[in-house]
Amino acid sequence: MYSFQRWPDVRAAFDRFGSYTPSWSAARRQAIADDGDEDWWNAISPAYRWMMGEMEHKGMPRPDPDAAPLWAWARWVDSKGRAHTRPDRRYPGFRNQYDGLELLHLRVDESRVLCTDFDQYHCVISRWPCAPLDAGTWPPAEYDRWLDEHWDDPAEKKRLQYRENAIVDPAHLPDRWIQACLWTITPHDVVDIRPACGKPDTIGDHG
Repeated sequence: MYSFQRWPDVRAAFDRFGSYTPSWSAARRQAIADDGDEDWWNAISPAYRWMMGEMEHKGMPRPDPDAAPLWAWARWVDSKGRAHTRPDRRYPGFRNQYDGLELLHLRVDESRVLCTDFDQYHCVISRWPCAPLDAGTWPPAEYDRWLDEHWDDPAEKKRLQYRENAIVDPAHLPDRWIQACLWTITPHDVVDIRPACGKPDTIGDHG
């Protein structure tokens, strides 16, 4: 999988601690500094907390109270609808989004990773009901009917929908945008490092 990170920060953590785990408090400070207020953080943090809870539910305990998930891509979809395991650094959608970051190619055991469907995760962010993954093939009227029937579902029922319909098996990833979260990386996990964007992609094709 592939993650856009500030390599000097990751390398400094490797040198000091032997591993790198993102910080929840640092992520909050950075988000507020970037946006000028707490609105975006307050809107997104419940979905982050859901992700962390599901990681723990899967048997991946939070390593310390300030730990935050490290976000990566396990699948991405190009402008022609083709799914890939590695991002193309020339992809226009990445421009100006990852300035100052490097693209880390990571290889870790599936047991350390929680994979979620990126589109389905937006239901978690928005607190919407989350239809089954194959709902995209339903006739529009059927999908609208499902939404109408489930729109007022209680939060607990929605949480079950998120667990069933947003989380995907890392061994059988669908050809969609798939994000992967884990708590910690070590130098052994890092296969390669490249500038994030703008130059021809020279990473070997791993799938």
